[in-house]
Amino acid sequence: MDDVEQFVEWLVVMGRSSYTVRSYGLGVKHFRRWLSPKSPDEVTKPLIGDYIGAFAAGLDRSAQPRAARTVNHRLAALAAFYGFLIQRDRQNGSGRWGERENPVPTGEAGPLHGMRGRELPTRGARLEFRRREPRVLPKDLDPAVAERIAVAQACARDRAIVTLLLRTGQRIGDWSGEHGRHGVLGMRFCDVDRRRRTITVLLKGARDEHRVPVTDDWWPLLDEYFTDERGKTSTQALWVGRRQAAGRPLAYPAFEAAFRAATARIGVHATPHMLRHTVAQMLVDVAGPHVAQEILGHRSISTTVDEYAHVDERAMLEALVETARRQRRAHLDVVHAGERYAFAYSPQTIAALDSLQGQR
Repeated sequence: MDDVEQFVEWLVVMGRSSYTVRSYGLGVKHFRRWLSPKSPDEVTKPLIGDYIGAFAAGLDRSAQPRAARTVNHRLAALAAFYGFLIQRDRQNGSGRWGERENPVPTGEAGPLHGMRGRELPTRGARLEFRRREPRVLPKDLDPAVAERIAVAQACARDRAIVTLLLRTGQRIGDWSGEHGRHGVLGMRFCDVDRRRRTITVLLKGARDEHRVPVTDDWWPLLDEYFTDERGKTSTQALWVGRRQAAGRPLAYPAFEAAFRAATARIGVHATPHMLRHTVAQMLVDVAGPHVAQEILGHRSISTTVDEYAHVDERAMLEALVETARRQRRAHLDVVHAGERYAFAYSPQTIAALDSLQGQR
């Protein structure tokens, strides 16, 4: 195997997700194609910088620049690749990378001495090629629009899926032969618990099981799907395809195409993940971040707070209204402090008023 194939196999052995294995492998192969005809032994930090600059600008395929998150992901892939080569050659005691440093700045600290002022800085080099990722507020929908999207679905299966997304806030997920299953589309028939009125989904990444209660209005939709559309099939998947894919697990591309067609019919631009943002923001507003964290399945509450808790339009509006009130009051105080009377009287009138005030 060549270096890239060994790297991909190492990622699999280390238990990285299939998405990471695929994206890192494709990223390193893209860099190797860009590097040709130069030898991989010629890779240096300036050469990495040249590649990242061209990659960020989109010069390899189009004039459209790539997002900062995409650029940083590619840096992470290259850093992991060369870190693997260095570790492999040092363990083997031979190889061209055993005595070299990682050409991708990672910001890792050197040996720690336990004495203040002697540790190497842990930041600086890491920021040399990384792009600053702008903070983007989650895009949610008006609740009335979200309900319209659920009703507009063309079949009982999709109405049940979209309504489930709106009632639980779970990820849409996927059922894939390459990447496995997770989220609502990754549910099996046995993941529906009618006695507890709950569903069980696999969370993204760690694939931990997550149980969520579902409101009563969803269960009749599920029964309609079972009665009219699902039929008898040997698959354990809860959601199955229709027409050419009948009887096979429903994959995300097929569901997304149907979802896009339904939203186009009612003149709405939306994605399935926007339904999760809609529910998440309402959960934080109604019940607070701790309850929202449990329902959404976030591993850390900081994820919930960073994504949704900082968006409090009501508190922001109240603060701005109070600020404007104090500004108007301060303006009137300044005006009255500089003028003895509220109206622009003539000098004769002011003199008469002053004389009357002096007589009191």
